[in-house]
Amino acid sequence: MGRDITLYPKKASKKELKDYLENLGFVKCEHLWEWSKGTLNYSWFEFEDFKSIVGVSADIYPVEKEEKEYTDNDWALHVRNVYSASWHDVKMLNDVLKNARKLFGGDIYGDYGKNRYAPLWEDESTPLSRGIKSIYEHVDSNIQAVIYSMPEASIKMPENTKENTQMLELLSLNDPSRVIYNGLVPFAVSMFEYFFSQCFKILIKYDENAISKREKFNQKIDFQTAIELSKNNKTIEEVIASNYTFQNLNQLNKAYKEWLNIDVRSILYKKKKVGNSIKYLENRIAEIIQYRHGIVHHFSLDRTLTKEGYIDILKAIEKSIDEIILFIETKYDIKIKEEI
Repeated sequence: MGRDITLYPKKASKKELKDYLENLGFVKCEHLWEWSKGTLNYSWFEFEDFKSIVGVSADIYPVEKEEKEYTDNDWALHVRNVYSASWHDVKMLNDVLKNARKLFGGDIYGDYGKNRYAPLWEDESTPLSRGIKSIYEHVDSNIQAVIYSMPEASIKMPENTKENTQMLELLSLNDPSRVIYNGLVPFAVSMFEYFFSQCFKILIKYDENAISKREKFNQKIDFQTAIELSKNNKTIEEVIASNYTFQNLNQLNKAYKEWLNIDVRSILYKKKKVGNSIKYLENRIAEIIQYRHGIVHHFSLDRTLTKEGYIDILKAIEKSIDEIILFIETKYDIKIKEEI
């Protein structure tokens, strides 16, 4: 589902429409749909301040015979984005159409009727809230994808009774699926690391105290890093974040405390129920990170890890992320979860 609107210009050549889009920052792209021969497909995305979620697609295509009732022109301009688009994406979609009508005349037809544009809403988002939201959604979608696609146990066991419980437990230790569950533990930790490292970069970009500290910050960098910075291939935030390891709770906490005065360990020092046990989140995350270390560096597999046990690992990571988001919302007076 999305917003589909087409401008049928009164008079506009293919080149004029092409130049118009490219002057707005649209770039040529491939398209999943099979368009008529001669169609030019374009896309636009605003990376600055996390303004875009899906961007805008635009297609210059030859007017079909059945569309000639709308225009005598040979070319039309179709623009689209999906319903998950940001306010900025929808505004850009509207602006493309409005300005094109001023230049080339004609009428628009689409999801909202003749010469009606996509409705906008009151946007209360900030660069900070949009940035954190984008990271959260990316991580959460991957967590849900893993949960959905995880294989069941390979060995089908008979019904468990008091007499055969011990035997079944021993047999299940040889279930090959448990090797897969262990192999997914580093992936789970990487999602934790990715979320906290990316959030750190976003926070130090917009936090007032971090900005002030950054202006006075001195750090020796190698020549290659200097070249990457000069070419905008690396950001100051990435250079600062590279001084810390986000798969280590002590290092992670040090980064957040030094730059943002945020004590992550204190925030996670809360008892939460995950699966059938209640533990401090901080301790549970530390255990998971250590578990990952054993697998990666010592190939130490825990044959007792079941599908349910692995899902509990993901749930613990989810809960830790939720706690940090709640803290950020309060500290910076922004909405993140409400937007999700």
